[in-house]
Amino acid sequence: MTTQYSILFKQEHAHDDAIWTAAWGKSEADGSDTIVTGSLDDMVKVWKWCDEKLELQWSLEGHQLGVVSVDISHNGAIAASSSLDAHIRLWDLESGKQIKSMDAGPGEASEDHG
Repeated sequence: MTTQYSILFKQEHAHDDAIWTAAWGKSEADGSDTIVTGSLDDMVKVWKWCDEKLELQWSLEGHQLGVVSVDISHNGAIAASSSLDAHIRLWDLESGKQIKSMDAGPGEASEDHG
């Protein structure tokens, strides 16, 4: 069985560097579709998909190194991002403001060396 894919929409210059991660969620508040992207340019961007268009809602700054993971809460109100700077950040998707930043520490710190 062969599966074929096609591009439904293309957003030029979405980030200044490669996108490493993306998440898609639905807001319980207004039913809109939200896409969150993370890039090597240290940015998290929040997009709304409506009327067959992708519109930039927020450019979220705070990470110092490339963003490698993003996710959206089940109700679509909060996004989480992590980056190579060893920080996890929580974002309010309605206001575009950072809620919390947590230092995850270097990867070696969580390993058991005993």
